[in-house]
Amino acid sequence: MLINNLSRYDRLKKYMEEEGLDVTVVISPENTLYFAETYIMTQTDIRDRLAIAVLPLSGEPAMIACGIERGTVEAQTWIKDKRYYIEFQESPIQFLADVLAEKGLSKKKVGIELDYLMAHYYKELVGRMPDADFVSCTRLFDKVKMIKEDKEIAILSEAANITRESLEKALAEVHPGCTERIFSSKVKINMLNGGADKISFFVMGSGAKSIQVHALPDDTIMEDGEVMRLDFGGLFKGNYQSDFARTVMIGKPNPKYLDIYDRLTEVYQHVISCMKIGVTAAELYDICSRKFKEYNLPFSTPHIGHSLGIGLHEFPMLSPKENFALEENMVFNIEPVVVAEGRMFHMEDLIQITPEGPKILSNHDFNPGVLSII
Repeated sequence: MLINNLSRYDRLKKYMEEEGLDVTVVISPENTLYFAETYIMTQTDIRDRLAIAVLPLSGEPAMIACGIERGTVEAQTWIKDKRYYIEFQESPIQFLADVLAEKGLSKKKVGIELDYLMAHYYKELVGRMPDADFVSCTRLFDKVKMIKEDKEIAILSEAANITRESLEKALAEVHPGCTERIFSSKVKINMLNGGADKISFFVMGSGAKSIQVHALPDDTIMEDGEVMRLDFGGLFKGNYQSDFARTVMIGKPNPKYLDIYDRLTEVYQHVISCMKIGVTAAELYDICSRKFKEYNLPFSTPHIGHSLGIGLHEFPMLSPKENFALEENMVFNIEPVVVAEGRMFHMEDLIQITPEGPKILSNHDFNPGVLSII
């Protein structure tokens, strides 16, 4: 797959040269999918069933996978050199060490996902390759993935709109007095019918439960005059994520809750308008913080958003410690939240960074006005 006339692998090589890496080793499911372009479902569910892509600076790459995944790997990956180990009889780390040795990389600088590889596998790898210099390369992979391809942007936009529409459709199917569980089931069904392959997460809390950051829908009654916060997403077309949030007014809106929501909306729209090329993540965070104070809203969130793609929280995060500047075709979920009056108010949309300014991908006719259950 190409982006800016360079393949993902070619773009990776540019960063490898900058970091002095002779080879990178891809292990996590997200990065295996992104760089080797093969989706191995069990790689996510069974972490010791490793799938590994070896991507050298020079020479041919290699793919290592469990033998039972041969059919999937053969059908999907672009990598020609494919090797399969027998689970419970052969070690994937032995295969990795053999590949690196064959390519003359036993004493070289090896970038590897140290934040993903389990400790017992890492100890085995160091034991088999004592002269190699193993360094973390997770951030390097993040930099390659941060600029989205046109195809990725189209998938993410479609996924975001399906997710949003699933909520909006469900609002008309319930009423005050229904349970959270009934409402959440309707949203999920709408998502699956709309094209989601899987519901990846579903946070929902009404009334006092809204303040629980990761509350799960249950048999709590959605009471008239209360608020309900939803933050949810699914997987679409090759494991791309959606992530969408709204705060819904149940029945007749409580004036004090409506006032908080209206002020948050003003802040939200201002922050989105500032998402321009060259602005750093830390600067955007500061803009949001100052705007919260201007509108007399409490501000305590550690970040106000994140990039999105195959991973749910991709680099860069919109945090006060991240000085990476926004670039064209970065894609972010923006999500400042307010905790006030014992309730949490939350909205979240998908934004593309373009030369013409921010483009809202999750809502083609953007209107963050009040959503209601009546």
